Amino acid sequence: MARDIVIWPHKVLTSPTKPVTDFGPSLQTLLEEMAESMKEAEGIGIAANQVGVSLRVALVGREDGTSFEIVNPQILERKENVTLEEGCLSVPREWEKCPRFHRVKVRYQDRTGEWHEVEAEGRLAHVLQHEIDHLDGHVFVDHLSGLKRTLILDKMKKLQKTKARQKDS
Repeated sequence: MARDIVIWPHKVLTSPTKPVTDFGPSLQTLLEEMAESMKEAEGIGIAANQVGVSLRVALVGREDGTSFEIVNPQILERKENVTLEEGCLSVPREWEKCPRFHRVKVRYQDRTGEWHEVEAEGRLAHVLQHEIDHLDGHVFVDHLSGLKRTLILDKMKKLQKTKARQKDS
């Protein structure tokens, strides 16, 4: 069952997540719910804190439409600055140019706790950085100018109020 996507600046999105230590059934359920939420929202990645769970877990979309799970990820290397158009499920309908790296090397665990490393470039590197930023308590708007961030913040606060009113009705 899909979980609701949390809208920025909710506190769960602005605080670093906790490492996963239990690779049991609750993690498996969370990963399935995150996959449903990502599919329903038509996203290319999602972090656990975007569905209100402060754990270091994310799904990362590949160019072929498939995705893979990263648990307790760490970026080991970053190479070649690049600026890319970026959006976010937690900052709906907002797209801005964001500084990233063209190539990254990431170490992470899978759903069983086994460690892996991936070297990525282009779109996959972009999605990895975006999702790991979430797990570190950052959203892409943190990389923008103060003015752009404030304008988007005002829109998101209005959206949060609208959603809260809809829930109450």
